[in-house]
Amino acid sequence: MTRRLREEARAQGADAVGFAPAALPPDPGGAQALHDWLAAGMHGEMDYMARKPEDRADVRRWFPAAQSVMICAFSYHDGTPPPAPDGGRGRLARYARAPDYHRELKARLKRILAVYHSATAGGEGKLFVDTNPVLERLYARYAGVGWVGKNAMVVSKDIGSFFILAGLALDRELESDEPAPDHCGSCARCLDACPTDAFPAPRVLDAGRCVAYHTVERKDGPVPGPLRAGHGDWIFGCDVCQDVCPFNRFAVRGSVLRPSLPPTLDLERLAVSSEEAFAARYEGTPLQRTGRRALARNAALAMGNSGERRLVPALRRLAAGADPLLAEQARWSLERLSAERPEPAAARTRATEPARPPRP
Repeated sequence: MTRRLREEARAQGADAVGFAPAALPPDPGGAQALHDWLAAGMHGEMDYMARKPEDRADVRRWFPAAQSVMICAFSYHDGTPPPAPDGGRGRLARYARAPDYHRELKARLKRILAVYHSATAGGEGKLFVDTNPVLERLYARYAGVGWVGKNAMVVSKDIGSFFILAGLALDRELESDEPAPDHCGSCARCLDACPTDAFPAPRVLDAGRCVAYHTVERKDGPVPGPLRAGHGDWIFGCDVCQDVCPFNRFAVRGSVLRPSLPPTLDLERLAVSSEEAFAARYEGTPLQRTGRRALARNAALAMGNSGERRLVPALRRLAAGADPLLAEQARWSLERLSAERPEPAAARTRATEPARPPRP
């Protein structure tokens, strides 16, 4: 059964597959780590993370019949290096360039689950993606898919870290894989490269300082002033801590999550886009969930970090507009552009050279 499910997962486009028992031993990266992280307020405004946190570290709290967990990793890398800096354009995190992955991965997991149902007499299972209350990174380590790196991402020595985790909780005992050992060693490139110092300790992310959190999860309210310069030209998500990871030289080109958006977007166009134009352009992508207003705010911030004086007229229009969030951000960006000419965003990022492009 384990072999059949692994083969079907590969047929459905999974780039790595592993199995773990549903009942895990006590682990420092499990329930206690989650409790400490929430108690420190490092989840920001992501209140959903604090709902029944005790359920997340044990899949049986969510699916009581579970005896085994199958973890699949789906790469979203497209095989290209990071884009070159362009003052008039803002960068997207790699995962955001593909259509929203939730529907696609759920459909593929349902096909794998159908194989399980057909091969078991009354066997039951539940699928999960990152919207379900499961610590999928913890199970991924025990399933041998990868270890939790110092940037809190799951890293695989075979396929890097540019992948989405999803899986199945199953009611039969299956053959488990060996847990993945930690291969980070003394490397701290990801911690050193973070442009906003969002890691107070290895494997601990303070979301309140993270570029990805503020550009994706925070749909209302301004980006905190002390963090704005560190945002550079990122307008949705951030890949800095992954781009510098040595294991991403092994990143593989995904066969399921293929990009439908370019790696960068025109800042002025995004900042002044209408609701209708935004919906027509980004429907079905991760950008749709964050919404036009937050993306316009992010674009206005990136314009201030660009050093491009040609963007001043667009910022002035935003500053004179009726939306107080966009007007405040535009005023900050105008002041930044009128001050001593800032360094380009790429020069401010404390990153080393990115990892080599992935093998095809």
